[in-house]
Amino acid sequence: MPVKDYREDLLSRLADSNYASQYLKISWDEILQDGNTEAFLLALKNVVEAKSNVTDVANKAKFPSQHLHDLLNGKSNPTLDTLVLVLGAVGLTIDFKPALSDTADKSSWEIH
Repeated sequence: MPVKDYREDLLSRLADSNYASQYLKISWDEILQDGNTEAFLLALKNVVEAKSNVTDVANKAKFPSQHLHDLLNGKSNPTLDTLVLVLGAVGLTIDFKPALSDTADKSSWEIH
């Protein structure tokens, strides 16, 4: 039985927008748990490569491809604007959900 290349299989799955969105949600949740932005940037890089390529995505997002290369390789931090543009260029958006259950103590979430 032939063995599939892991990366090839992953990129094939990430070409599906529903799969890609769940993949990014999981990596985003990891940021919230442990602050590891590198995992999210790697996940975003995989989605960009699965959907097209860095140059095409940068063109759709209307910023220099070198900037996107730097961002996806951890050489710069994405702004919210950049993240929204990159996600839009690959056909995705940001989604929000409650972080706490209804029974959790929310007193620490007060805004002063």
